[in-house]
Amino acid sequence: MAPIWSLREFLVRKRQALAAFRDRLRDQQVTPVRLSAAVTVAAGTGLRPVRIRDHTVLSDSGPALGGYDLGPNAPELLLAAMASCIAHSALAIAADRELAIDDLQVEVSGQIDYRGALAVSTDVPVAPTDLQYTIRYRGDVSDAEMKALQSDLERLCPVLLAVLQPQSLHGQVERIEA
Repeated sequence: MAPIWSLREFLVRKRQALAAFRDRLRDQQVTPVRLSAAVTVAAGTGLRPVRIRDHTVLSDSGPALGGYDLGPNAPELLLAAMASCIAHSALAIAADRELAIDDLQVEVSGQIDYRGALAVSTDVPVAPTDLQYTIRYRGDVSDAEMKALQSDLERLCPVLLAVLQPQSLHGQVERIEA
């Protein structure tokens, strides 16, 4: 099915929506929005349906880790969150600047050494490493405009910044009563 709007038309609508939202944020006593994701591991399969608001994303691991490969694993979901946030931040900046972008693609990649995550070796990192992103675009936009967009996105993309400037995380363990 063909899109209803071109990306340029969408960016006009996005610019209007962003301006209205910013006005509401300025006019109201605003507090941070609480975000939440939850998983109840499926017995017998270990599948991890991730619930976020009214959405469900199925997470799994491959057979080498005892999974069924029915969905992306958690490190892949991290890369997906980064790609989505980079794309959304780029769209918001492009809309604000009225950039004439016709096509936008974002790819995020990295690597993971499972020897670290599975405690096989203490000499390798546990977290994904060598993270990198590429933004591909088509449109009537200069290289300088896209470099400026990239600079601002690296200052404004929440997920990218959460990885580059990690936040505190407090954990706890609670027993489920039968």
